[in-house]
Amino acid sequence: MLMKRVLFLFLENGQAAINALDGIRSEGYNGTLVGGASLRHAFEDMLPEERHFFSLANWEADNNKESTLSLFIVDEKSISELKGAIRKCTDDFKTVKGAFFSIPLEDYEGSF
Repeated sequence: MLMKRVLFLFLENGQAAINALDGIRSEGYNGTLVGGASLRHAFEDMLPEERHFFSLANWEADNNKESTLSLFIVDEKSISELKGAIRKCTDDFKTVKGAFFSIPLEDYEGSF
């Protein structure tokens, strides 16, 4: 079986991130997007008593996420090309703040 890798890409939200993700998509890569925020920012505007009733569903519905996490699952032989596409579409992270890393995906089931 061909080894797969998961690449985690974090980008600061904004038009530059949208442009970068659209560029990565146009290079032929597909992934999953998840909006996110640091714990500090997620709780920043909450009163202490509101934290007892913190709902992940309500937090996820909030559109003011500070970053986007993208997950890409690719064949190990394609990881260098995906990294190159990300570098190209982010201008080496000069047009949008972010970072990526990848790990081997050794145990999986499915058709990706």
